[in-house]
Amino acid sequence: MISVRSYESRRMLMDLNRLLLWMTGVSCSLNLLYTMRGLGRPQRGWQGILFGLLVTGGIGLLTIPDLSGYIVGAAWLLLVIFPGLIQRLSSRMIARRRYRLAMWCARVSSWLHPLDGWRDHPEVIRALQQLHAGQTGEAKTILEKLGRLDTSVGRMAMMVECQQTGGWEQMLSWLRRAYPPNAILRDENLLMMYLQSLGELGRRQEMVDTYQLGAEAHHAAGRLSECLVQLRVAALCGLIPTTDLLADVVSNSLPADSQQFWRLTARQVAGQDVHAGFLKLQTTASPYLQPMIASRLSAPLPTVTPDELDASATRTLEELSQTVAHEARYAVMHAGSRQRPYATWGIAILLIGWFIREIPGGSSDPLNLVTLGALVIPTSETPGEWWRMITAGLLHFGPLHLTMNLVGLLYLGPRLEQAWGMWRMLTCIAVSSVTAMGLAPLIVTLTSDQPISILVGASGGVMGLVGALIGHLSVGWFRGRNRRISRQLSTLLLLVGLQTFFDLTTPNVSFACHLLGMLTGLSYALVTRGLEILIMRMRTYQSG
Repeated sequence: MISVRSYESRRMLMDLNRLLLWMTGVSCSLNLLYTMRGLGRPQRGWQGILFGLLVTGGIGLLTIPDLSGYIVGAAWLLLVIFPGLIQRLSSRMIARRRYRLAMWCARVSSWLHPLDGWRDHPEVIRALQQLHAGQTGEAKTILEKLGRLDTSVGRMAMMVECQQTGGWEQMLSWLRRAYPPNAILRDENLLMMYLQSLGELGRRQEMVDTYQLGAEAHHAAGRLSECLVQLRVAALCGLIPTTDLLADVVSNSLPADSQQFWRLTARQVAGQDVHAGFLKLQTTASPYLQPMIASRLSAPLPTVTPDELDASATRTLEELSQTVAHEARYAVMHAGSRQRPYATWGIAILLIGWFIREIPGGSSDPLNLVTLGALVIPTSETPGEWWRMITAGLLHFGPLHLTMNLVGLLYLGPRLEQAWGMWRMLTCIAVSSVTAMGLAPLIVTLTSDQPISILVGASGGVMGLVGALIGHLSVGWFRGRNRRISRQLSTLLLLVGLQTFFDLTTPNVSFACHLLGMLTGLSYALVTRGLEILIMRMRTYQSG
């Protein structure tokens, strides 16, 4: 029989102070570098907050190391994480036309971060709400006032006003007068406004040439959140399949009627009769969209002709279509899928339910965890109990351990489920978890001071998701060099590096299980994808 004291010597106790200090330092450092590399207007407010948190954490680590993590972690959650989450929720609510909740979220985020133009976000939402209610006069007054601001909110207001009035020529003149060409190319919002103005005016050659210049400028800096830009270019050039793919990608940030508007626009430019489609959309669309639909009905965009674009522009559009199709298959780290991640939610519910079972006996009591199915190393202490390789992946040592794994699962799971489907994703996480637990006894080192160890947690399965996503993105990168896939792959590799450093410097965290889970997921992805490619080539060869 194993004594409780032996287990307590190997507890998987998370030092919350250390964890918060670690997470804050990594998050603030990466975000600070990101804002400094940005091509648009400098976000001085965010840069000041991030730098201040890093300095505070460093001073606290030298003066009060036992409390520094709690102090800087609380400030990080309040000033960085919470405002960002609330702002993202506000954007989701705007996409769903729930303006009252969106305005409440925008007000909260502006209180927490009144810098970088965020304090004006509620006014933009109020204008959108009034447009949705048909109160165009009041909305126009707000938009004109905000349009005088040289901020992202001011540019957004100008864009909305232009969409309502159809003043694309005036928009184009204002952009050229107010900003030098290089500034337009390097600012995503300005570029989007400029390109749509050219497309709406039928100047497609100039639009495609400008898009190519903007893509090259952002490619040099290694970043461009360009889905909304690409959507406008594709639709205004009549690229129907590409527009449909992009509309799916931005489904979480663009209302359904706006998605349909751009789908119909692409078909109109391609020469299809979409008069009935716009009439049908007009009956259900928001009043905000009504002027743009009326414009499409009264003054349809001219059909694109084969000789309208030169060879360079034609090649640019072909590359755009190929890039979007490739990214739709492989660049899965974005969150734009309409697919509900039922498998991920099911696993999360299972882990929470299993944790509830632990509570009566104590979720951090080693003897209780062993009774419920924790993996015991050496396995000779529990002979024949192979099922512990499965149950150990469902147990967690305290609520913090569970929360960390749930965060990883809910972030990574939907992306792999979107790429692979429910059953293949479930198989991957199950195989990774069981393999990690099954092989861990072979490489975990025991000492005379700690002759017995117990392992619990879904970390092996979660790291299997990381490995599988790395494998999926790697296949996409090798099959077609793509900067968005490359950025996503680099982000995951950086995550693995940070996780490895954390594991090796934090007591009672099983680096072995994490490594085994990740390698299993990576192998699973490469083997299954390799088999798929082989089968497709054999079928092509047979049909040929």
